[in-house]
Amino acid sequence: MKTKQLTPIAVAALLAAITPYSIAEDEASEKETDKKKMEEKAMPEIMAGSLTTVISDSATFSTLTAALKATGLDATLGGKDNFTIFAPTDEAFQKLPEGTLDKLMLPQNKEKLRSLLLYHVVAGKVMAADLKDDMEVTTMNGEKLKIDIDGDEVKANDAKVFSTDAAATNGVMHGVGEVIVPKSLDEFADLED
Repeated sequence: MKTKQLTPIAVAALLAAITPYSIAEDEASEKETDKKKMEEKAMPEIMAGSLTTVISDSATFSTLTAALKATGLDATLGGKDNFTIFAPTDEAFQKLPEGTLDKLMLPQNKEKLRSLLLYHVVAGKVMAADLKDDMEVTTMNGEKLKIDIDGDEVKANDAKVFSTDAAATNGVMHGVGEVIVPKSLDEFADLED
């Protein structure tokens, strides 16, 4: 069987036909890469294993996960700074007065929800062994949270801490059975409908 060899003119013609398609494909790919880079810059990167990830990976904290996203605090707790969170469970949020959670999730109450959530967060990594009876810690909303220890029972204000030391790459989570309401929110008196 005889094979045909391409002449230099045929090779040049073939390359000329393929090259514009290849260049257009490269340009489209480059634009897509640039678009992805811009989107990544616009959205803060959440570290794998961060507090945000630990919270969202648990079925028990789905309400907290939604609230963190609604306020943008998921990005804060997913970053590189260390925090301790006294994380209220879904059941804890259900104990709030009827309609309170729905109102808190409204855009017009975003800052109140943010203040409520920040009252559960302390700067730095505070393990259970670091907690002392009659201790006061300053939360990220600026108000004090009182820690009481009686034997094996730990309370943050009046909320029982039922699980401790869930480690994350940027801090630690302690589960609490109630939403801890700061005095500044005045029992949710000023929530908008």
